[in-house]
Amino acid sequence: MKASYNWLKEFVDLRLTAEDLAERLLQLGFEVAAIEARGPAFSGVVTGHVLSVEKHPNADRLSLCVVEAGGEKHSVVCGAKNVAAGQKVPLARVGAILPGGLAITRAKIRGVESHGMICSRRELGLGGNGEGIWVMDPSSPSGADVAELLGGTDRILDVELTPNRPDCLSHLGLARELAAFLRLPLKPRPEPKLPAAHGPCAPARVEDERACPRYVGRVFENLSIRPSPAWLAAKLESVGLRPINNLVDITNYLLMDAGQPMHAFDLDALEGGIVVRFARSGEKIAALDEKEYQLSERCLVIADQARPVAIAGIMGGLKTGVTEKTRRAFLESACFDPATVRRGSQLLKLKSDASYRFERGADPEAAGSASLRAAELIVSLCGPDVRMSEPIDLRAAAAAPAPIAVTSARINEILGSDFAADAVEGTLRALGGRLEKQDQTLRLTPPSWRRDLATVWDLAEEVARLAGYESIPYETPSGPLQPSRLLPGQAVAERCRSRLCGLGLAEACNYDFISDKAAAQAGLPGPLVRVMNPISEDYANLRPSLFAGLLRNARLNLNNGARTLRLFELGKSYRLAKDGVVETTQAAGLLLGQRQAHWQAPRGRRLDFYDAKGVVEGLLAAIPGLAWRPFAQASGDSDPFFHPRASLRLFGPKGPLACAGLLHPRAARAWELEREEASLFEVDLDALARLEPPRARFAPFGVFPGSDRDLSFLVDAKTRYGDVEAAVLGAGVAELRAVELVDKFTGPGVPTGKQSLTIRLRLGRDDRTLKDAELSQAAGRVLEELVRKLGAVLRS
Repeated sequence: MKASYNWLKEFVDLRLTAEDLAERLLQLGFEVAAIEARGPAFSGVVTGHVLSVEKHPNADRLSLCVVEAGGEKHSVVCGAKNVAAGQKVPLARVGAILPGGLAITRAKIRGVESHGMICSRRELGLGGNGEGIWVMDPSSPSGADVAELLGGTDRILDVELTPNRPDCLSHLGLARELAAFLRLPLKPRPEPKLPAAHGPCAPARVEDERACPRYVGRVFENLSIRPSPAWLAAKLESVGLRPINNLVDITNYLLMDAGQPMHAFDLDALEGGIVVRFARSGEKIAALDEKEYQLSERCLVIADQARPVAIAGIMGGLKTGVTEKTRRAFLESACFDPATVRRGSQLLKLKSDASYRFERGADPEAAGSASLRAAELIVSLCGPDVRMSEPIDLRAAAAAPAPIAVTSARINEILGSDFAADAVEGTLRALGGRLEKQDQTLRLTPPSWRRDLATVWDLAEEVARLAGYESIPYETPSGPLQPSRLLPGQAVAERCRSRLCGLGLAEACNYDFISDKAAAQAGLPGPLVRVMNPISEDYANLRPSLFAGLLRNARLNLNNGARTLRLFELGKSYRLAKDGVVETTQAAGLLLGQRQAHWQAPRGRRLDFYDAKGVVEGLLAAIPGLAWRPFAQASGDSDPFFHPRASLRLFGPKGPLACAGLLHPRAARAWELEREEASLFEVDLDALARLEPPRARFAPFGVFPGSDRDLSFLVDAKTRYGDVEAAVLGAGVAELRAVELVDKFTGPGVPTGKQSLTIRLRLGRDDRTLKDAELSQAAGRVLEELVRKLGAVLRS
């Protein structure tokens, strides 16, 4: 929210610089993002009264004007088409300095001397389109300094407020906080002085009091809609609002002044009385932003007897808005339910200054007081003959706020402070509301604008804020710190994270959401788990897989020049089931690009399926009884991200644990990865957590060297290396420490239908070095098992 320093001073007698004020607001919990200097960049410009306008004797497009300012008459040549006798205009007299350093001097223009310049808003650096002079408010005093009329110099603070403090979304709200913190009195506003009411208000009714607990309205007649006076326009411009006309500007002024959104309807554009109701099926409305909205039956609207005329708490309708032709108006000041306004705003994807406040909770009492102040300003600024009706005030019965009982001792216990009882009482009294004291107990009934105060902990926080956190003594706690034990699922996730990082993968972090567009591109089966009120279309569904985010990460990194990607993510996926939403914790990974250079590896080799499979096997190496199966062998196996003919699923003792494979061509096209040959893996961490964790057993390091024996043999070409390794391990050689595939060859010298394999056996004992005879015996037993199980033939 933008807050004017001068505006705040109307409520509190501030003696601080804007920078010091920003520091105080930060201590209260409100960060000031920026401070902007604002003020007229000109001097010597006064209000002038145009007495006469005549045609220039030597130029058709120029006028010769006589302008009176402060009792002096000035002859001024003017080229604006809209200059006319009787106007109040900004006159830059001789000696005035305009923005950019332009000095006004006497000058002859087509043979006629001009003693000054009649200015436009753009020429004064005040914005606007610059077409024509600035016609000021007729009530502006002649000869008055225009810079002073605009409020002089000011500092604008961009204050960032937390969602729980809607009461501070106004200058009055911030002033209340500063008055309580600085222990300064809040300047009282004089009671509005209103003329006698003429007749009853237009009829109105509220169909749902929960959605609209208070609705205040007044009718005004004999209105004169025109530009706002300079002081009002300047206040709105100082906080970034564009002046429109006097009636609309009054509602916007009170929005920023007191925090109460209001709306004015052109009464002659309404058909019958006002009804606050929910929209009906098929209803539409053209809003003030000149867009048409299809209304949902869950949207609260303000309607007349024929149609909706405003979206309650969000935006008014275009056809019933105030224009320069408006002579009668109905002024609305209401309090709407936060959840109802937020739902309507989300459904229509429409936000406004009003909805921003109502969504967070408006003060129901402000609806009445702001309506009174608005009535006073309308009578004063919208014409000399304005008449107003009796007010209508529709209010739902509400329970009185419950007082919060607390003692200074309890406050100190919560905060770890030692505030005196009088200091605690004074701080709570500064909050407003009603404070009663009985013995040592203080009973605070929170003010209507503090909806966030409900418990003694809330009051303790207020005492800490307003007394200053630096007033609370601090000391380093002593004693042993016991780290909390991880849950089984958390422990598994941490071990996986550590292991995957050790294998050279980098962790990615993505949101748990996926858009409808991305889901359709990937061909994800529906229905997906929908988010009820997504903040954008990109977050419309909960993701059924972690791969959507990883593929997006891959595309982004490739676009930025990456050649190799080894990514993984730990997180949850979501799917619908008969009994609700099922969440699964998973680890997923993606590999693509060139392999890391290694002297043993052929140059130019790319990461492939075997790398993804190897990552999974390295991750789950401690689990016994693992078996890979093709997707086609698992009943009901299908996955939109895995290639159906180039993927495997890994089964453990109690069911499937993981899968690895190539990226499905459809998903590759969706993320423009067709040429990258990406491979994927996925591990079910919940299934891992349900397994009995293997116990680590320490074995002493052997001090005796091992020995290697290579075996080269022929086997059937269809024999898998996994079968070879199983046969070697099945030989029961106690001295075998490891087995490794060294070479695979088919071609010249190898019979058709056969393949030549060379394996390396690593043999050794912990108590001594093996003898040659023992090495040969062990290799012979392995060869016998290969011959028996696979029909292997030793190569000579």
